[in-house]
Amino acid sequence: MSEKEHIENFDHTLLTKYLNNETTREEKLAVELWLNQSVENRNKMEEYLRMLSKIDNHYKAKRFNSSAAWKNVQLRTDSSQLQVWRKKQRKEKIAQFYKYAAILVVTLLFGSVVYFVGFRSKMPQGINIIASAEKQVLTDYVLPDSTVVTLNSNSTIRFPKQFAQNVRSVTIVGEAFFKVKPNAKKPFVIHAGGTQVKVLGTSFNVRAYPESQTVEVVVKTGKVEVTGKNNNITDAANAIFLVKGDKGTFYNETKSLVKSVNTNINFLAWKTNDIVFNETPLSEVVKCLENVYHIEIRLNDAEIEKLPLTARFNKKSIGFILNVIRLTFNLELTGENEHFELSGRKNKEALKS
Repeated sequence: MSEKEHIENFDHTLLTKYLNNETTREEKLAVELWLNQSVENRNKMEEYLRMLSKIDNHYKAKRFNSSAAWKNVQLRTDSSQLQVWRKKQRKEKIAQFYKYAAILVVTLLFGSVVYFVGFRSKMPQGINIIASAEKQVLTDYVLPDSTVVTLNSNSTIRFPKQFAQNVRSVTIVGEAFFKVKPNAKKPFVIHAGGTQVKVLGTSFNVRAYPESQTVEVVVKTGKVEVTGKNNNITDAANAIFLVKGDKGTFYNETKSLVKSVNTNINFLAWKTNDIVFNETPLSEVVKCLENVYHIEIRLNDAEIEKLPLTARFNKKSIGFILNVIRLTFNLELTGENEHFELSGRKNKEALKS
């Protein structure tokens, strides 16, 4: 199925349940995977939210014309289906009627916006979804409490326009760096994959891509509490505390949490573009560069993979870095844009010395 067909056939009733926090764990994951598949999908979600916002505004202003709204639906629906639909709904409550009419309009590929009274009772109150595109980093997005978030490529954050009185709760899919605004009376809680991360004020990185087998939390400053979830319910007995320099890893399959010392000095390179290598094997160098620059680098020789690189690159282009590696080890560099290959040392004896 093409991506366009996938979007057109997506269950918008499920999408509505997701925005109302009525989904099961599996349904929620399905929606978030769909959001994470493409920019077009995330644009569709944003368009849907804009439509719901307009519905809410019109409801508040009491400017709805229910007859006109229904006529708009009629213009977009097969007449035979419409008769069945109307017959089934005739005895339903008016509020329920308009709710399903709104879902019907969304199913018609977000066509002309039609306003329906009554949807507000089931509509999420001020939910924001911010997403970064593929191969794009969204820097320094400010949340309602002045917390600053940076989203790595293909990542999404979901949060209310106004936080609750006793907690600041957000949900992420992908990777994000948080610089949390301190507030001792209102903890900041992040739901990421199978974990919950709770803080008062600190800075840390969370990596929770759907396709990954783990969720990783690395603390830069302050202290955080990471709690594992079981069947989407936090397990207080499965919790660890992390301070500066610590790393917490949650294994999705076993639902286990492991605390360790962070040894990856480039864990924030995707955000800062400041990369440091210290006798680092070229195989690991390549993995880091692929994550930071969203490219593919192939090493066609097992011997090349072991070559140790010591260097620092601060906000340098990938072309510059690859040429430094090429010259350092006397390698062949081919490719352009997003696909490169390092191969064939021209002078093996020179490398052995």
